[in-house]
Amino acid sequence: MILTEEEKREILSKYNDNTSNELLTHLKRTYPVTTQKLDWMKTPIKYIQIEDKTKILTSNKKNMVDRIYSIEEDRWMDLGKPVIRRTIKKFLDGYLIDTE
Repeated sequence: MILTEEEKREILSKYNDNTSNELLTHLKRTYPVTTQKLDWMKTPIKYIQIEDKTKILTSNKKNMVDRIYSIEEDRWMDLGKPVIRRTIKKFLDGYLIDTE
């Protein structure tokens, strides 16, 4: 599935409010995303490292949000659960829409 630039902006626009830029920066620094592309692949595979384990980024997004939330909730408790989870979703979607 190929997304247009407008569709990509639309996906990310749902996160304009109710997210934390500080937490987003922390997530980008703490959970590195690497890309692997071979000649025969149409789209690259993206991997994210969570707790010293590498996971394919395109797999279950809800599971990844839950894992990252359980790790970060104590540190960012003052933001509230909805803001933390939406920021994590924004972080993951930022990499997922680049893949397509």
